[in-house]
Amino acid sequence: MTQAPAQHRGTRSRDAILDTAGDLMSRHGYAATSISMISAACGLPVSSLYWHFGSKEGIYVAVLQRARTALLAALPPAEVPGADVAQRLDTFLDEVEDAFQRHPHGLKLLLGLGMVQQDASAAAVAEVHHYRDALLSWATDSVSAVFGLRERPEVSDELARFTLRVASGTAVARWFEPAAALETGPLRVALLALAAHHGVPPHGARPEDPSRSVTGRE
Repeated sequence: MTQAPAQHRGTRSRDAILDTAGDLMSRHGYAATSISMISAACGLPVSSLYWHFGSKEGIYVAVLQRARTALLAALPPAEVPGADVAQRLDTFLDEVEDAFQRHPHGLKLLLGLGMVQQDASAAAVAEVHHYRDALLSWATDSVSAVFGLRERPEVSDELARFTLRVASGTAVARWFEPAAALETGPLRVALLALAAHHGVPPHGARPEDPSRSVTGRE
């Protein structure tokens, strides 16, 4: 009879640690957030943090895993609807902005370790790479759907990476200006210009491909 309540308390403690650590690391960065800061903010002893996660790196990995799961679950399917490039691009950027607003800590957490990667554990670095790869895969599939680039994966990759760099730059800006917003207007202009540079027409309709799945992946 006592096992279930104990497990419930353990889950609540773990969630409280992750909530607190995620908030602190997104605001102060990975390096500047200490175990003692997390302990004081969540009201649990340091020993509880070590019991659940083993180390600060362990907490960071768990925070990243949870943030990645939440963000990827909230992302829309990569098959962007719309009759032409302009409509699809507007829809895609609206979706990017919405995900950015609803998950403000995600990219900041992702960036936090990049500045101190030489001091991080292999597990933390691997999780950062996993997070980045998952975001890039979604962005690449979406950009390919927007501009009709199924036969030009190198262009999709370039446009997707540019989009994520802009979002990452805004995430960095939020450390200094918490109200900083993702500038989708200039991003739209830049993506259209990059696409035009590669010879992609700005108003072309996307060819239909019945073999393509609803998520944009084969």
